[in-house]
Amino acid sequence: MYGKSLNLFVLLILGIVISQLVFSMPVGACCGQENKSVGTVIIATVEGDSHTFGKDSIASALEEEGFEVINLGNGISAESLAANAKEKKADFVFSSASMSTTMVHQIQIEEQLKAAGIRDKVITGVGGSLVTQAWADQIGADIYTAGSADAVSKAKSSLLKSNNNVLKNHIKVNESTSCKSYQR
Repeated sequence: MYGKSLNLFVLLILGIVISQLVFSMPVGACCGQENKSVGTVIIATVEGDSHTFGKDSIASALEEEGFEVINLGNGISAESLAANAKEKKADFVFSSASMSTTMVHQIQIEEQLKAAGIRDKVITGVGGSLVTQAWADQIGADIYTAGSADAVSKAKSSLLKSNNNVLKNHIKVNESTSCKSYQR
């Protein structure tokens, strides 16, 4: 009885150790690529909102595709987002708002980026459970994203169209920059 339990315990510990080694590898390390950033993304859930699932999945997807992602967390003010974008010379500012009462903060982000003098230097993206393309258009955001795959596609497309950013890796919109695409 104890022998079987001990074997399962050893396998469990071994699995944990192996997963920590595999999942702690930086993007590109698995296929011998140099880590070149496609673009820098500041991402956060707006002030007054604590919903992070959508934002975190988008941050992970962008990171997996070679973007440098600075995830500020949740409850972040428009001023803080703009200051971080300016300091880090971000290419993108993505914000998530999942409540009608917090969506107004996405307007304030646009205003704060203008006040900081960088609105024309960054691509803004909005998302959240109540956010729509009509809302993005109304507030002047560049991208409306309905999820992580949509965010990656639109971010790459925006970089290709952008006059203020030279695409560092010369990727195509539908081309993956992750290791998965290089492994055969």
